[in-house]
Amino acid sequence: MLRGAFVLWNVSFVDVERGLARRLQENAHYPFQVQQPNVYVMEYYKDTLWKGALIFLLCVLGGIFYFKTEKSFQDYSGFFVYGSLVGFWLLLSALHKRHLVINHNRGCYQIYIKRRLWEEGPLHQIYVRLWAQQDAYGKLFYSLIINGYGLEVLALASLSDKYEQMAFLGRQIARKLNLNYFDYLDVSGRHVIRHWPPPEDRQLQV
Repeated sequence: MLRGAFVLWNVSFVDVERGLARRLQENAHYPFQVQQPNVYVMEYYKDTLWKGALIFLLCVLGGIFYFKTEKSFQDYSGFFVYGSLVGFWLLLSALHKRHLVINHNRGCYQIYIKRRLWEEGPLHQIYVRLWAQQDAYGKLFYSLIINGYGLEVLALASLSDKYEQMAFLGRQIARKLNLNYFDYLDVSGRHVIRHWPPPEDRQLQV
């Protein structure tokens, strides 16, 4: 099992709920570690690191093979050059380790890149959410994510058709981390709100 900075690369597409439940049994605050009471820390590399490396490698090797054996009238060289550049950009942009800190003692979350503070915000701006995608036949598949202002979407579990199990796990994660939980519907009685904006901010939103 992947651990440490590669913990989010555990996302799979088989027995999604069981895999996530097993990780929660091993670490009740998954994917975070308890640094001190009410302070949770996660260090991670974006999954675009391995995706970018894979795209770059495939395009470079494919380009070499193409230029050595190219005999058609169609020119695909631009595809391999563009793919190599995209892969290299994804690899480069994800090269630095991130640190996400949820600090309930200070009432904020912080994102660090290269040990430098990148973003900081109040706790009502970070949340666990059940995200839904619809296939061509109208069937819904659910993912669990952590998201927030200034934070990249962090996938905890992806593409399960079992709504109740995924919603239960999402609420459990949010409860352990003391974060807001949102259902996939924008308006839902299943939202669990633990942190609200300051009263003056709520008045501005009305």
